[in-house]
Amino acid sequence: MTYRDIAAREGWDEKTIAVHCRGLGLTSQPRQPVVTLLDVESAREGRETVREVADRLGVTIQAVHLCAYRHGTRIARRPSRLDHETMRRVVLAHAPLSQAALELGVTPETLYRRAGQLGLPGDRRGRTLLRRREGVV
Repeated sequence: MTYRDIAAREGWDEKTIAVHCRGLGLTSQPRQPVVTLLDVESAREGRETVREVADRLGVTIQAVHLCAYRHGTRIARRPSRLDHETMRRVVLAHAPLSQAALELGVTPETLYRRAGQLGLPGDRRGRTLLRRREGVV
C-alpha cells in the first residue's frame, strides 16, 4: 500500500505515516514511471490521442507530454477538425449550438473560440455570429 492508502485507511496524515514507517525501517518503493516511451510513440504515430493515452494510464495529459519531452521528442498537435467551411455550415444551419457541438464532439465554448480564431464576422460589440445567435453576451 502507498502512504496515501494507509493514511486514508487509518485516518492519519501521509507525512505522519511516512515518519512512522521510516522510524520502523520501512522504506517506500521507488516510483516507476507510469508513462513509457511506447505510450508516447502511440500518441506520436496517431494510433491514440494524447487524451486516450492519459485516460488509459490514469495520468494527466501533461504527464504524457512530459515523458515525451524527457525522451527528447514532441507530440505534435493534431490539426483542428473545425475548419472555416465546417464553422460556416454551423452558422448557416441555424440549429442549436449545443446540438452542433455534440455532433462535432466538442463543447460550445470550443465552437465560440474557434469562430473567433477563424475571424467569423461579429457585431459592434465584438461578439461572433455564434454568440449573437445563442443570445450570449
